[in-house]
Amino acid sequence: MLVALARGVAPGRRDAHASALLPRPLGGVVALAADRPLARGLLRGVTLGLVDHIALRTAALDAVVEEGRERSIPQLVLLGAGLDARAWRFGAHGYQVYEVDHPATQTFKRRHAPKGAAPIYVPVRFGDERVADALEAAGHRADQPTVWLWEGVTMYLPEDAVEDTLGQVRERSAPGSLLGVTYIEPGGIHAAPGIRTMVDWVFEGLGEGLGARYRPDALRRLVSRHGFVVRRDGGSETWPRLWGGEPRMAQLVLGAERLCVAECAGADSD
Repeated sequence: MLVALARGVAPGRRDAHASALLPRPLGGVVALAADRPLARGLLRGVTLGLVDHIALRTAALDAVVEEGRERSIPQLVLLGAGLDARAWRFGAHGYQVYEVDHPATQTFKRRHAPKGAAPIYVPVRFGDERVADALEAAGHRADQPTVWLWEGVTMYLPEDAVEDTLGQVRERSAPGSLLGVTYIEPGGIHAAPGIRTMVDWVFEGLGEGLGARYRPDALRRLVSRHGFVVRRDGGSETWPRLWGGEPRMAQLVLGAERLCVAECAGADSD
């Protein structure tokens, strides 16, 4: 919900679907602030730069989706989709979009989702069901390339769960598939100690305590073990500003988050 709110009030390009996807109180905030720069500026400050961070991260991952579209990759899979609206923003561009998430989240989303260009919902109880099996049952084609987006999830998982999911992604990835995965470096939250503790408490209170963290070289080795070749890796200071985020604001709290973009090169490639 916080991510959808941030996209809905981003200082530049804004997600037009965010207010509909959110519960009424938050959706009302988004609708109220959408065309009010002062209100958007207040939210940017109150969230300690979260709005700017999400704006930049969204632009960076959208660039991966656009790259896949230019390559005529037919499938887009959102792992832990939440209230993401990419199915409506990109579904009309030739993609078959699959959203993998908890059944309860998807039940809520179905009730609020915009009409048209709906994704194929793939309900998965992570830890109890295999993502690869659920995708196969939903019609995903492992013999065709896929753009995989794994946004804002790995940092809430233990390392063995990250490893297992990457293995299943590889099972379903034809050569030429693209993977965009965000992760947090070992430094974790960028903030003064008092603020860092408060932010940790907030994440714990939301039931999403921070877990796996990687240095760029360790993440490179991890995805390489699963048949992906890293094409680029950078933090928010390198991300495009199409959604209007300011890198200095974006680094107030989540400046340690990075995006790794890798390609499945096939069995015969190094």
